[in-house]
Amino acid sequence: MRTVVITGAASGIGRALAERLRNEGDRVITVDLHDADVTVDLSTAEGRSALVEQVAELSGGTIDAVVANAGLIRPEPVTVAVNYFGAIATLEGLRPLLERSSAPRAVLTTSLAAVMDVYEDLVESCLAGDEEEALAIAEKYSGGENIGNNLYASTKAAEARWVRLNAPNPEWAGAGIALNAVGPGIVETPMVADSIADDASRASTA
Repeated sequence: MRTVVITGAASGIGRALAERLRNEGDRVITVDLHDADVTVDLSTAEGRSALVEQVAELSGGTIDAVVANAGLIRPEPVTVAVNYFGAIATLEGLRPLLERSSAPRAVLTTSLAAVMDVYEDLVESCLAGDEEEALAIAEKYSGGENIGNNLYASTKAAEARWVRLNAPNPEWAGAGIALNAVGPGIVETPMVADSIADDASRASTA
């Protein structure tokens, strides 16, 4: 039996994955704002620290896989805080627990939105690890046309680039931890409900 940590597990892709893995016999530690084994806010430093502490306690100090899946698509800076900085903190914070597994795996849920129009200055600030600057940049763009979609796409582009930059490094591949990303298209989940609420919206995302 493998122990798998999934963030954003109260609904959508995370919930479906948790159910599947449990049915296959794995132990799943779910993480979300509510209805989860670990309830934390990944937009905050406190929530990210609590995630690591609680997962370490629940798992006994060893996990076999982590799926950094939590995400938002709101037209405001919190999207950047959760999607990028929350996801990277999840992976980096739980990496020591993965190192104790005989076959560790880590996956980050990005999106096909990563190839859409992005704010390059925001992407670069994310990759530089400067959360304060990244949130300020996101705030600067607030109110602009397509702000929600562009903020989301920017975080997903930054995630995808982060995985490519870090997967071969000593901390990941060098430690025997396979680090990958998946980039699904539009999936009918509560997160995207407003984006596909009518025929015109569905057509624009097809």
